[in-house]
Amino acid sequence: MRNGLLGVFPPASSGEVVRVQGPWRDGELRRVDGPEGTVVVLGQCLSDDDRLRRTALRALASGGPDELTRLPGSYLCLVIRHEELTAYVDAAGQYPLFFRDTGTRLVFGTRPVSVADAAGARRRPDTAVLAAGIFCPGAPSLTGERSVVAGVSKVAGGQALRRTARGEVERWVHEPLESDPGASLAGSAEALRDALETAVRLRVAGKERVSTDFSGGLDSTSLAFLTLRHRPGPLPVTTYRGSASACDDLVHAERFARLDPRLRMEVVTGTRETLTYQGLCDRSGGAGHDSDEPDSAVAALARSRLRLGHVARLGAGVHLGGEGGDALLVAPPGYLAALARPERLRQLARESRVLARARQEAPSAVAARAVGLARTPLATALRRLADGFERHATGGTGRAGAHDVGWLDAIAWWPGPGSETGWLTRAASTELAGLAREAAGSAGRTAGSRAGDLTALDNVRTSGAVQRQLSEMARPFGVWPQAPFLDSDVIRACAALPAHLRAAPPAFKPLLGAALADLVPAPVLARRTKGDYGDEDYQGARACAGELRGLLADSRLAELGVVEPSAVVAALDRAVMGLRVPFPALNRLLAAEIWLRNTTWN
Repeated sequence: MRNGLLGVFPPASSGEVVRVQGPWRDGELRRVDGPEGTVVVLGQCLSDDDRLRRTALRALASGGPDELTRLPGSYLCLVIRHEELTAYVDAAGQYPLFFRDTGTRLVFGTRPVSVADAAGARRRPDTAVLAAGIFCPGAPSLTGERSVVAGVSKVAGGQALRRTARGEVERWVHEPLESDPGASLAGSAEALRDALETAVRLRVAGKERVSTDFSGGLDSTSLAFLTLRHRPGPLPVTTYRGSASACDDLVHAERFARLDPRLRMEVVTGTRETLTYQGLCDRSGGAGHDSDEPDSAVAALARSRLRLGHVARLGAGVHLGGEGGDALLVAPPGYLAALARPERLRQLARESRVLARARQEAPSAVAARAVGLARTPLATALRRLADGFERHATGGTGRAGAHDVGWLDAIAWWPGPGSETGWLTRAASTELAGLAREAAGSAGRTAGSRAGDLTALDNVRTSGAVQRQLSEMARPFGVWPQAPFLDSDVIRACAALPAHLRAAPPAFKPLLGAALADLVPAPVLARRTKGDYGDEDYQGARACAGELRGLLADSRLAELGVVEPSAVVAALDRAVMGLRVPFPALNRLLAAEIWLRNTTWN
């Protein structure tokens, strides 16, 4: 039975507000009852029982969250007090909440389909949300509070929900994570150091079974060395090696593993059977991976299972990984817009030259993009997105998606959409245009200079969704993957520093280097590259071309009027020939296909 939490508020007479089902990991679901009500905490709350109880009772007595959302870790918190219910979602959105207001009661839970069932609503996918997730996942607020299940809303990362005694439903952002213009690299590094040390120490101290990823990259490798500070060795660490990949991660991982004899490096070697897209579909046409929402990593299902199986054989319960590190520590290209100010023009020119040289672009083109973005409010960007979709819907020229998206296109509020727009039906394009225009109307005066900060937060919440899906996939293996970089305190420490101060090209992740300078060996922090396993996408597409064509020929998205399957197959054929294709969009599309097939609709 799948685990989950489901509630109705106010409950039926003498009934429980919250019901839970399925197996839960030790400490994953905790409850505190007091005279004024109940607090339920779901996820990775790292506080000890005594502190959690004292904090929960204070929150129940005062009616406010107090310190309840500031405890270490990453978790969803429900406060049930007298005739009022309040929910607080963690900063990364690892533990979102779904709800439907029936007018007389609020039905809420951790699975959107279960919420629809409990509210007596039909199970129907929200095609607009699915399309937006595939074709413009980086566009903020495009779908508002809607979830992938029609009629069910979502409380996402950093958001809060309250059902008052009068029956009103209120929503707000309880974790705005706004950058501090007065923040310094040194101050933020100190805060990050303390938060990461705490995040790792509270997870591993006294634990019998702990392991970590050890890719050779900065994030997971740094976590492994931090883990050694808080538990005796040996420490099992796992490194993935592709079956025929040119990625140099293994070389770096082997070099770093020799820096401490307590590290016990385990190499997980991929095969032809674990390439991207392998095992995606079983004989009935659906993937053997049940998820609450489309899982963007489902294309790598076989590879993920290989790695989780290896970790399980090590006997590890808690397994630390570096998810979220890139989102927090690598400033998105849009940060350059914050430098397009008179007092920062020299810095803009210098960083444009460095970035352009690394990507074989013209420095003037990079700077021009930054200036253009600084002059483009969010509302304008959304209207331009709508214009592009409308041109596609009417068959006009100059439509969005006429070219493959490159690095320069990322100096924007969001990159793309690119050539994948050609997969859309005209009806779906019209619907997406309407969403973009509606979002533009409520975007206010958000300036282009803020694009870097807001894009970084969006990337963090994407990482939260990725980690959530991995955690659910790992349950049958007896493994609990955890990502310390997604703890709320870690996110706060990084988000306080404006994105343009998190970048210092050609330095790579300077904030992490400053935070861990004397805690992690210098060679680890000196690495300037990141592993790329993109060649496995091409290899997997060739190996599974027949199965993928069959999947697309019977496309659920096509049945719903979202895509033209022949256009997607044409892109797949290009991949088989080794030509450039938008793999991230293809993988998101396949994730939606698999999710639609694995969910029963009525």
